[in-house]
Amino acid sequence: MKISSMKGIDRWLGIPACWILRQWGRLRSDQEPERIDRILVIKFWGMGSMILALPVFQALRKAYPKAELGFATLARNREFLEVLKISDRQIYLELPAHPLKIFISILSFFQRLRKFRPQAVIDLEYLTRFSAIATFLSQAEKRVGFHSWDVWRGELHNVPVPFNPYWHASENFLNLARKLTGRDFPLKFEFTLPENPAAKKRLEEKLGSEKISPVDRLILINPNASTIALERRWPPEHFSRLMEMLLQQNLGKLILIGAPDEQGFGEGLRRSLKTPDLVLNLAGKISLEELIELIRKCELMITNDSGPLHIAEVLHAKTVSFFGPETPVLFGPLGEGHKVLYHAIDCSPCITVYNAKTVRCIRKVPECVAGISPEEAFAAVREALGKQK
Repeated sequence: MKISSMKGIDRWLGIPACWILRQWGRLRSDQEPERIDRILVIKFWGMGSMILALPVFQALRKAYPKAELGFATLARNREFLEVLKISDRQIYLELPAHPLKIFISILSFFQRLRKFRPQAVIDLEYLTRFSAIATFLSQAEKRVGFHSWDVWRGELHNVPVPFNPYWHASENFLNLARKLTGRDFPLKFEFTLPENPAAKKRLEEKLGSEKISPVDRLILINPNASTIALERRWPPEHFSRLMEMLLQQNLGKLILIGAPDEQGFGEGLRRSLKTPDLVLNLAGKISLEELIELIRKCELMITNDSGPLHIAEVLHAKTVSFFGPETPVLFGPLGEGHKVLYHAIDCSPCITVYNAKTVRCIRKVPECVAGISPEEAFAAVREALGKQK
């Protein structure tokens, strides 16, 4: 199902569903749980957001060391959760192609939430009605989630927390845990992913077959962005120009990365170059675990605002990233070694949590990100690599 369809369903069916559940909620009284043995965390969309929410799980482990942590998310995030290892139980929502099967799958998902029997739920989705409905139907006594007067969610969370657009997303997520626990956890983004020897060996074999040696300097290019907002992509012609400049200066081996459905986009970009044979396209050709080892190994990643940027963040890899429709104030990488290119023009950012993260560009092209020139990006790359401008 397309993201636009999901957003439409969340709005047009979500509002009446929230109203009905709101009336039901008035007939029952929520009581403070005697103790919290099971906590459910909900986050359906955004690989990067899951990484930015890592401080939440760290805080919950500290506050409730004996509690079982469950995580409800989309089934397509299964592989990523197996890598993160942040929860004790995973509850996955399948989204089949057929509408009737989707309805049955959602009912089954709600049933499994109730079967988990959490005493507390933290809804990490920004302002979606579906996650609020899932939170309510879990029947948890304490239901924590973001609240806004601009987006009505039926008041299904009995611990409403304001979303502060001037705070980083990690700070906003952690604030939900603070409200649940009553403890003031400082934001410390101190995470990494342990090395996977088997994945590392497989990656080295694949790189070796492409005549890339272990001593080569690797520069990763991620020209993609998830379908949540494709407008976040830096223009492909800019990527082509930047790659030509990098090849002319022989700054490193260029490798394109991406998901399987992004392989064609990356291949078109590679073929647009004067010397395409000098660039390796690994989009869709390596596993997530191998991608993580590749990011760990690289000298630099050049990327749009997307999930791989935040994987690089936890791996402490250097990055040069492009922002425009979305603001780095909320979603920029934390820590050192990151160069964010962002032109804060008058209409940027237009993606907000209040408009379901939907781009409404008033210009023919998103000038906020298209206005970042290849020359500006090249200078940032040289600086990141320790070269003189």
